[in-house]
Amino acid sequence: MAEEKKDIRDREDIAKVVEAFYQTAIQDTEIGYIFTDVAKLNLEAHIPVICDFWETVLLGNMVYRGSVVSKHIELHRKSALRPAHFERWLSIWLIVVDGMHVGEKAEEMKKRASLMAELMKHKINYFDSNPNALV
Repeated sequence: MAEEKKDIRDREDIAKVVEAFYQTAIQDTEIGYIFTDVAKLNLEAHIPVICDFWETVLLGNMVYRGSVVSKHIELHRKSALRPAHFERWLSIWLIVVDGMHVGEKAEEMKKRASLMAELMKHKINYFDSNPNALV
């Protein structure tokens, strides 16, 4: 019998979402190379940082210290990130969240991810037009 989906309650729930996302994303034909070849992610080190981000955003525990935008601008400078990349990232993210959770926090996580994808597309477009701008 399948386990009934529940809302995101804590960091452990967040970690399961993040881990499931990366398991899918790194194998994706459209965006996988960004994680493996461009960012050369060490998932063991990266996943806790992403969990910190989502714990800060969803649970209000101020544990994330970093700049999401500047990290993505650095990646973009190595290999062009296009709107389609963020759309694919979001698509995978939404599928993973929907497959694992239901409820207010799950909806908030999807909404925030959508906003983040739009922000990244906007910021990258800005930096393409203003290459000397500070991140």
